[in-house]
Amino acid sequence: MLYSIADFLVEYEPRYPRLASRSEKYLAKDQSASPDFVISVSEEEIDEHIRKYEVTRDLAEYVLMGAVFYKVILDKGAYFLHSSAVEVDGTGYAFTGPCGAGKSTHSSLWRKYFGPRAIPVNDDKPVVRIINDTVFVCGTPFSGKHDINTNTMVPLAGICVLNQAKENSIIRLKPSEAMMVFMEQTLRCTEADKMAALLELLDVTLTKVPVYRLSCNISFEAVELAYSTLSGNK
Repeated sequence: MLYSIADFLVEYEPRYPRLASRSEKYLAKDQSASPDFVISVSEEEIDEHIRKYEVTRDLAEYVLMGAVFYKVILDKGAYFLHSSAVEVDGTGYAFTGPCGAGKSTHSSLWRKYFGPRAIPVNDDKPVVRIINDTVFVCGTPFSGKHDINTNTMVPLAGICVLNQAKENSIIRLKPSEAMMVFMEQTLRCTEADKMAALLELLDVTLTKVPVYRLSCNISFEAVELAYSTLSGNK
């Protein structure tokens, strides 16, 4: 089957229901087109993942295919950022940080605050893709346990590194500070060529897209502060 993901034409054949159902909204209209790349996982790889993590075959295929996809795109000007991304009025915003920082909670607040103006891009592993020096954030079918994602691709206006706090505040991070965070929230490459490609993509991202540290509580005031800062509508 041919799927359109982050504006790549990707060929793969789901064996089990989870991957098949979550990929449906990404089916390419023209199934006869030539793919940009073909990805697969073997039954042996699935067996090994099950032995290591004690998960179902269904989940193992889904996780492994996502890992293969995110590795392949490094050579094509794209990478994943462990984050929750939302689109508002055609522009993308992403919220990253360690597990428990509140990425999904903050993204959900944006969707409640903006209503139909807000669209979830991907709640766990959106693709960041760079085309002609423009940075985009894209939906994928690989989006964690809640399957919150949309087949969309929009310019990325800003990224927030989240911290939980009683009071809301936001400060811009230096690229070097943001790089340290990003390296913890993306693919960990062992191959030298893949790491070089990743570092180049992160460098372009941090040159083009402002990154802020948002210390916040669970409130619409936090949304207003983040949106006004990232969108430039102070």
